[in-house]
Amino acid sequence: MTSTTGMDAHPAAVDHGPAEMDIDPTGLLGDEYLLLQLPLCNACNSTMPCQLEYGLYQFVLQGVVMNVVNVLGIVCNTISIYILSRKQMRASINCCLIGLATFDILLLVCSIFVWGLPAISQYSGGMRSLTSRIIPHMTPWLYPLATIAHTGSTYVTVTVTVERYVAVCHSLKARYICTYGRARLYMILISIFVVLYNVPKFFELRTEPMLSVLDNHTVMGYIPCPTALRDTDMYIEVYIMWMYFIVMYCIPFGTLVILNSLIYRNVRIANRMRQLLSRRQEKEIGLATMLLAIVVLFIVCNSLSFVINMIELLNNNRTTPIIDDSGMSLLADFSNLLINIKSSSNFIIYCIFGQKFRRLFLRLFCSRLLRSRCRLWNPADDVITIAPGATNGASLPMKRLGRSDQSQAVPEGRHLLEPPTAGQSRCSESTTLSRSASPTSFRRS
Repeated sequence: MTSTTGMDAHPAAVDHGPAEMDIDPTGLLGDEYLLLQLPLCNACNSTMPCQLEYGLYQFVLQGVVMNVVNVLGIVCNTISIYILSRKQMRASINCCLIGLATFDILLLVCSIFVWGLPAISQYSGGMRSLTSRIIPHMTPWLYPLATIAHTGSTYVTVTVTVERYVAVCHSLKARYICTYGRARLYMILISIFVVLYNVPKFFELRTEPMLSVLDNHTVMGYIPCPTALRDTDMYIEVYIMWMYFIVMYCIPFGTLVILNSLIYRNVRIANRMRQLLSRRQEKEIGLATMLLAIVVLFIVCNSLSFVINMIELLNNNRTTPIIDDSGMSLLADFSNLLINIKSSSNFIIYCIFGQKFRRLFLRLFCSRLLRSRCRLWNPADDVITIAPGATNGASLPMKRLGRSDQSQAVPEGRHLLEPPTAGQSRCSESTTLSRSASPTSFRRS
């Protein structure tokens, strides 16, 4: 039985159909003659209907939606690594988040080549040389790398949860457990573990040529096919089904649910006693809240994959399957998309819940944009009227200083997000970010 669980949905696990009969092509017309133009699989000596099954559904889901999600996710995760690796962001949890973003990028890149580009090529007819001759030779390596990235992303999420649990529930131990050096060690150990666990994946696929039916010599392209190991019943039942179920669901899901329940309980207690918390404790509570959002997204996006695996375990002991192969294939496509969405969405969580991350992102990527907006101010905006009641009910016109006055009022070289000194008047954050690269001074006309 072929596993279709999540990222374990096999890119070549499709029935090749009945063997091709020896028919004289000169006596055939129409569709029968066109059938003989199909390539012939050298492994099973049959035409490949899997080359024709990509329709509008696969094109939209895998060729359009999944590729857009993947590209955006690669960009966002690259930005996350750049920000989290800055000197001022040096912390144990940020080291773990860098590892998480690295695994997510690897997963998204592999997904583009294994699922995204073939879906576009098979539906539109373009990029045939890439998808029929180059990618099939890459798939036996890209597919295991995708499973390594998926496993690594899962266990880095577990590691971040354990790190936050120690920081929130055992704060005295956090000073020597949650260090940057230890976080690096954890990432190295996780990388070694996920590679060793997925070593059998490198022996599941092989690339076979597809020959022309007319002469049985012309190579029309190549296709990844399952190896004898991948078709072994014992291997499928033990490694693909039961070990995958335990390693990818029982251990991670159980750990995440238990530890995050304890973290959530401590966060609720801390919120009731917020006035008694130190600044460090408030920071740990904020990071724990961000972690809860990451874990909720992880569980939601991996839940369909868990359901698929449970169905396959039940189908293995039934004569009549609960869901047929076509239905399982559709569920696997949606499961892969959800996993890619999860790998692409952590950046949004960092921006929403990470105050320091958001501030540094604005400083590094948006300061130039805000300066350009300052240069494009409308001169008609130079006069501002304060609403009645702002100053004893009077309406007072306010006039901005000229450029020469501004250069004197603001020291040269002051950065956009640098806080004002004690002698300066503090502007609101929204005014500072949206109007100018330097605080704007006002005087009465």
